[in-house]
Amino acid sequence: MSDAPFDLLIRGGNVIDGTGAPAVRADVALRGGRIAEIGRPEGSAKHVIEAAGLMVAPGFIDVHAHDDAAVLSTPMDFKLMQGVTTDIVGNCGAGVAPVEPGSGPSIPGADIVLGPLPEPSWRTFGEYMDAVDEAHPAINVGCLVPHGAVRAHSLGLAPRAPDDRELAAMRDDVAEGMAAGALGLSTGLIYPPGIFARTEEIIALNRAVSEHGGVYVSHIRDEAGGLLEAVAEAVRIGREGGTPVQISHHKASGRSNRGKTAESIAYIEAQRAAGLDVTFDVYPYTAASTVLAVMRRAPEALDPNEVLVASCREKREYEGKTIAQIAQMLDLPPDDAMDRVLAEEPGATAIFFIMDETDVRRVLSHPLCMIGSDGLPSPTGKPHPRLYGTFARVLGTYVRQERLLTLEEAVRKMTSLPARRFRLLERGELREGWCADIVVFDPERVEDVATYQDPRRYPVGIEWVIVNGQVAAERGTQTPARAGRVVRRDRRD
Repeated sequence: MSDAPFDLLIRGGNVIDGTGAPAVRADVALRGGRIAEIGRPEGSAKHVIEAAGLMVAPGFIDVHAHDDAAVLSTPMDFKLMQGVTTDIVGNCGAGVAPVEPGSGPSIPGADIVLGPLPEPSWRTFGEYMDAVDEAHPAINVGCLVPHGAVRAHSLGLAPRAPDDRELAAMRDDVAEGMAAGALGLSTGLIYPPGIFARTEEIIALNRAVSEHGGVYVSHIRDEAGGLLEAVAEAVRIGREGGTPVQISHHKASGRSNRGKTAESIAYIEAQRAAGLDVTFDVYPYTAASTVLAVMRRAPEALDPNEVLVASCREKREYEGKTIAQIAQMLDLPPDDAMDRVLAEEPGATAIFFIMDETDVRRVLSHPLCMIGSDGLPSPTGKPHPRLYGTFARVLGTYVRQERLLTLEEAVRKMTSLPARRFRLLERGELREGWCADIVVFDPERVEDVATYQDPRRYPVGIEWVIVNGQVAAERGTQTPARAGRVVRRDRRD
């Protein structure tokens, strides 16, 4: 046996601690899954990483993930290889728990949206989190209780308000998940069954979240013409429910709404000045992605040249083609072609080029903004490149090339800011005694190389990824390590 005092030594790198403070040259020594010493530690190590010329930062936290099933059934390489060490799942009200044994998922096409879905061995949300732990994921997983799954558990897809008994059952499901360590409650108010929920229903459920110190996270009811009203609804839910608020993938959709994020952010700042804790996240692309059926109901007509089919179960020939191209292929008008795709592939996902770069930059550069990929881990097709490239794109495009952000500020948005927002103790910063989730990257090379036609490509420049003290990725190759675990609100590992 080795008598080396450290398990791993990262030597000679430029350390960014995650707080926004300037980088400093230092060595980082790890022992027992934690950071033992930062500076000039004395003594040998079992393994040494030579990091001269590289940045050493806390592992990235993806605040908006849809990997609820993927963390159980895949190696999570698409997140790990871009430096993500913690994934927050259960977003947009979509999830795989609570569920009755033998019943299907709460949303159509769940295997495309949430990853390959194993047969559930759980019923409650707490049991789902235990199942994730038992699966030994490659990265850490934090969980939001998904309102859509909770509602479907009591009401199915019924387009009505719950009665008192049903609302009480929903509240019990939320409280159970929160007691088990969930980070908060999420809603997806453009998707069934969340679209059927009135504001008062969500406020009632959010009060159960407040009792456990969680956060309310929302894909708001309208990201287009009704953006400001939808943000105001989320603010009301947080204020009356007693929780902080996180606006998911903040954007202004559609040509007629370009620039509207200036108003929404001003409103959020005013609410913060009035005492409500409101923050938001973004993915660094001008294209959105979700199930095709939802966008068929978009309030603003979509250009068929700007809707790209991403993933299908059967009709693989549609993948990677725009609705205009599919219309030409089928010899149909675009609207009829859209209907044909939906009839044949009701769970199909698509990519929508509906945002303006100025809005993306405005949201991304704001100090309240965190980074979330919003990637859909489809096992087939051509998913949005954000699934593989989000964090490298921020570092390569918006830090190095465009200088929209400093490197230290970008890392803060990916690490300490989300760790504090979701109350992940002893993560998100490089501090002695804290959990050793670390990414080592080359600031001169880091870049996303995933494209819309070839999205399944790992970034370049991510040299090492360490999860709970174990090397999980090394120079573009995933290791056999499966050191991830469920991270629970306000709990130390």
